[in-house]
Amino acid sequence: MTRVLKHKGLLVILLIGLTLRLAVLFTKGPWLSLMSDDRGYMNSALAFLSGHGITYTYIDEPTVHILPGITLLLAPFFVFGQTGVSMTLIKLMMILFGLLSIILTYAIGQFLFNRYAGWIGAFLLAIYIPQILTDNLVLTEAPFTALFLGFIYFSIRLAHDPRMSWFYWVISLYLTMLYFRPTLALLPIPLLIYFILKKYPLKLALKQFGIAAILLILVMSPWWIRNYVHYHEFIPLSGGAGNPMLLGTYQGHGYKYGPSYNEVMDGIEKSMKDSWHYDRQQAQKDVALERMKRMYADNPKQFLYTYTISKTVAQWSQPFYWIKILGVPLDTMKQLYNKSIGMLFLLSVIAFFVFPKRRTEWIFVGLIIGYLTVLNDIFFAYPRYNQPLLPLLFIFAAAGGIGLLQRIKKKLPI
Repeated sequence: MTRVLKHKGLLVILLIGLTLRLAVLFTKGPWLSLMSDDRGYMNSALAFLSGHGITYTYIDEPTVHILPGITLLLAPFFVFGQTGVSMTLIKLMMILFGLLSIILTYAIGQFLFNRYAGWIGAFLLAIYIPQILTDNLVLTEAPFTALFLGFIYFSIRLAHDPRMSWFYWVISLYLTMLYFRPTLALLPIPLLIYFILKKYPLKLALKQFGIAAILLILVMSPWWIRNYVHYHEFIPLSGGAGNPMLLGTYQGHGYKYGPSYNEVMDGIEKSMKDSWHYDRQQAQKDVALERMKRMYADNPKQFLYTYTISKTVAQWSQPFYWIKILGVPLDTMKQLYNKSIGMLFLLSVIAFFVFPKRRTEWIFVGLIIGYLTVLNDIFFAYPRYNQPLLPLLFIFAAAGGIGLLQRIKKKLPI
């Protein structure tokens, strides 16, 4: 990785990315906010510092709605209170995560294909307006994207050179990601398939699996114990899936069935007003499952279409861009995205054919994109959840375009 930073082209791209992100910080200020999850994360960090433990919506209730990663990350910056200085330092940290993502995008592209694919992928991420915005918000996306790309990079390095140092990077990044995004829990499955395709040494794999299992228990056991103490049950990751699952039943054809979302929520809130938020989440999950059963029983084709086509389109058909920055209107950004996302996927598919030696890596990345897309389809399909996947599309689309041009050039007369 240190050698990567010596590449002059990458340094230029990093300078461009830094300039654009700082421009947003200086023009919009450190208090730029969606007034949504970001406020909840900051309140959680402030509550933690005041001795309330890991909370989220309710300061007097230990939460399992989120995992503690973002709370623990933000808390040190609020030692001196929720001030402009604290917010500026937090935003600078998020920008640094964004720059790290650019570096890792280049590293993956350069290692798998060539420096040109790395440059193009990194440049697209550096200038991608929604990512610039996200790197100026207090969300899990900025740190998670860096961790996620690091996991991809070191997993690929481990598959090509099964040394223990690469392995420790992979398991460390995976465990850290779990404290930010519980949806990554099953990520070892596509990784296992990738290692099988790469004919990874079985004896070494068993040894590393044992070490990984021990580390998983050591790292996650404080969270497990804490959850058991408060809720008297084993909650391995989060308990906040009820609301997105319920909300997801109103996408596609789901809105046709039963009372409206607001009516369901009002009924649960009124009947369980003295219950903990976790219990209300469980009630929302139960309602969601009943609605899904009813949808499937009434019209299986519409149900399957909703939970495959409709939700996938909802995830990938628009960018996560809620606030205008750098003079780019929301509608303009959506139009640019809609015109380019299909081409990115097409060029990524072309990369499979023009770089046959990288087909196992293409399958690995494809499995991860497919896994996260399907998982989000089960809940509430939302463009925000796919944004960390875009750097991978940038890399493989760049490779596909380069490979295609090389093939065309060879067939043209000199």
